[in-house]
Amino acid sequence: MTEPGLADRLQPEVLAGLAAVSRVSRALVGTGELPVLAGAALEEMRAALGLDRAVLYLPDADGQPLLRRYVGDDAVPELSFDEEAWQLVTGAPIVLRESASWLVANPFTPPAGNWVILPLASGGAVIASAQAPIAIDPLSGTVLSLLCTQLSAGITTAQLRRELQATAMERERQTLAAEVHDGLAQYLAVARRELALPEPDQQRLREAVESAHRLVRARLQTLSTGTPASLRDAIEAAARRSRAAVHVSGHGDSGPELVTLASRVVSEALANADAHGQAHVVEIRYTVSDKRLEVTVSDDGRGFDPATAVGVEDGHLGLTVMRERARGYGGDCEITSAPGAGTRVRLWIPL
Repeated sequence: MTEPGLADRLQPEVLAGLAAVSRVSRALVGTGELPVLAGAALEEMRAALGLDRAVLYLPDADGQPLLRRYVGDDAVPELSFDEEAWQLVTGAPIVLRESASWLVANPFTPPAGNWVILPLASGGAVIASAQAPIAIDPLSGTVLSLLCTQLSAGITTAQLRRELQATAMERERQTLAAEVHDGLAQYLAVARRELALPEPDQQRLREAVESAHRLVRARLQTLSTGTPASLRDAIEAAARRSRAAVHVSGHGDSGPELVTLASRVVSEALANADAHGQAHVVEIRYTVSDKRLEVTVSDDGRGFDPATAVGVEDGHLGLTVMRERARGYGGDCEITSAPGAGTRVRLWIPL
């Protein structure tokens, strides 16, 4: 006679509880928006516990003793509660068979005869109803606690991810605005200055206009296309826009934000190699380790003397922008060049 396995020795209720915890965990793992993740987790909780209706309420953003409906239907959109009473009962499931107006109003229409409040560590609550009387024994209490802890952690994680994404998007938006606005202002100032002269420098005027056109075109292309899937893809996409023969080698990958940064720096270096260096061949090498991301762009162009190179006051913002973007991430962008010896741009960012 074979010895029973673990699944045979465990009670069916225990297995069902573990399965519910597993399904809610899977529902909360993802990069989707918080309402989608929370809604999937709430549905798993409802199905696993045999609940009729389930609604997720989160605290009011202004800190008022108010819960706002976040996910779920057939319930009132807002619930006010007695703050002192809520503090006394928060931390454990509360089974109710009455209106419980001393704590919070029954949110369902018609009012539920059997309902439960599941407080969340994140400050909100899941409020659910069932057709049959709700009984919480030690096993179901443990499962409920695990489910509520998971949901709280999932909500907190999703909110933090959303805040980080908003911060990154705002920083990128401000950077793009500065590049376009300030860059165009500088380039157009050079053009206006030349046009005001009795004998404008045609080469400088042409460079200012071409630089303004190149800046706008590059930024519009950036806004109209999504972030490449990998660092290699981003570098190769920039390389395809170059007139020179570009050779790419390297290994490793990074997150979307640094991929975007590297793409901008490579694009600017290649544009300078085309427009000013008149390069024929460009070598791009990149490495990503546990400690840093490094990208080097070397061309065989005319080169220049960095000590006498034109800068912002002359409308040439490329090198300045590259340095500022890299330093904003704690790294740097170093430019090495000499007349007749080509140019090397080296970006490095700590990880």
